[in-house]
This record gives sequence, structure tokens and C-alpha cells, in this order.
Amino acid sequence: MLRVCSKEEFLRYADFVWELAQDLTRSGYHTYCDRIKTREDFMERRLAAFDREAEEILLFEQEGKVQGVIHYYWIPEDHYLQTICFNTNTAAEQALAEFLGWIGGRFPGYDVYLGFPAENRAAVTWLAGQGFECIEDDYNNTAFPDQCPDAEISSGIVRITRENYDLFRALHTQDGDEIYWTADRILEHLDEWIILVKEDAGEPLGAIYYKALRKEGWYEIFGMIIPHGEYNPELVKELTNSALADIKQRGGRYVTFFCGKEYEEAVKECGFLCIGNYLCYKTRLK
Repeated sequence: MLRVCSKEEFLRYADFVWELAQDLTRSGYHTYCDRIKTREDFMERRLAAFDREAEEILLFEQEGKVQGVIHYYWIPEDHYLQTICFNTNTAAEQALAEFLGWIGGRFPGYDVYLGFPAENRAAVTWLAGQGFECIEDDYNNTAFPDQCPDAEISSGIVRITRENYDLFRALHTQDGDEIYWTADRILEHLDEWIILVKEDAGEPLGAIYYKALRKEGWYEIFGMIIPHGEYNPELVKELTNSALADIKQRGGRYVTFFCGKEYEEAVKECGFLCIGNYLCYKTRLK
């Protein structure tokens, strides 16, 4: 069964939940196996939930024993809901079924996003079996810019501003509207983003976009766009190395990049370490 978790209860079970967070087979995303996030980060993020109106932490119990924790948040104006901690010692399938029942009556019409490592076979097998749409099948990578000496900003790379945003928009619209960070949403928050475009004679050839995260020195590459899905590992390496060089100049210490399988080897050649296979499932609540 599921029930709302109090702050006092979470502190009581924190050691157990942290143990689960370090095991890809028993946890969901956000992962704490990425060599970046620490126990202190884990605790800070969980405890913040108790001071926020649009977040909730649930305890998952079996036969009166706590077997896991689910932490999720929602954005009412976007009808968006996402889990950011889904750690279960056992019976992930039951926890998922109960969670969907829990939110079903409260959030009708919401899009729900559930991310898990492929190593959590119980969770991903159940989600696939229920017909959930897998909207992301990527590889989670970590880089440390100080350890990437070959990274440099390539010729033809331009920084995107409001004045030349159409260069980026022309590429981004090819990605469709399934992603949350659409071209319009990024433009609304452009001051938070760094966007690099490779161009030739005014023609955009590819783009990479990233932003600083809350942890000091940590950046995440949210996307890379190669026109029309063409296979171009050399361009991928140009864009990736340019981003790493720029982040290093900004004092960045860690970089996260969720990359498609076709470019995983190219990204690793730039200095990224593969953490694991990330799968994200989406459903809309009726």
C-alpha cells in the first residue's frame, strides 16, 4: 500500500532509501549512481519536498513493512507530472500500479513521466507490458571537463541569442513536440540556457544546448540536434567538444549528457563515461 510520508518518517528510513538509490536495479531516475550526486544532495532534494505545495513523498509498504519511497512533483499549468525518486526494495510492479491509482483521480488529463534505468527490469518490463509509450531510450553519461584536455570550441560555432534564435529554432522544430523543452519554452527562459550552433554560410548544421544545474559546477546537456536525423558522428564530436570546452571555461566540474545509442561511442571518445541505459515512459491520465 501507499501512504503519504512525513518528514519524520523519511528521516527514519533515510539510510534504507539511500541504499536503494545506489542500486540501478532497485531505483528510478534521478539516479544517484552518476558519480556526481552525493548523499547530501539526495537528502537535500528529498527534504525540500516537505516545503513545497506541488510535491509529495509516498511510502510503499508490504505487509506493514516499508519497502520503498516515491517522490514526485507536478506543474498544474502544464498538466505535467514526473517522478524523481522511485526506489523500491521489492515488488516494483505493485508500487507502480498503486502509484498510478493514487494519482489517477487527482490529476486527470496530466501527462505522467516515469524514468528508470534499464537495469531495473521489474519496473521497465511492467511499464512496457502495460502499453506505456517509451519516449526516451538513451544512455546516461558523465564527463569531468578538467579531464577532457582535447575539448576545444570548433570553428563555425556560434552562440545563440534572441537576435539569431531562428538559427536554433529551424533545427529544434525537427524534433517534434514530445519533449518538454520545446523551442518556445527555451526561448521564454533563454537567459538560463547556453545554445551553440554549428553554421556554414548562415545555414545551421547542428546544435547543442545545455544549462547549469542547481549543484555548483554541474551542467547538463539537454539536447543535440543533427538535421533530419542524418548520421554524422564527426559533427556530434565537434558539438560535444565545443560544449565541454565552453563549460570548462565557465568553471564547470561535471557534465551530464543523455545520448542516443547511435552516438554513444562518439560521445565516449570526447571523454564521457557511460552510467547506464535510461528509459522514460509516458502516459496520459484519463
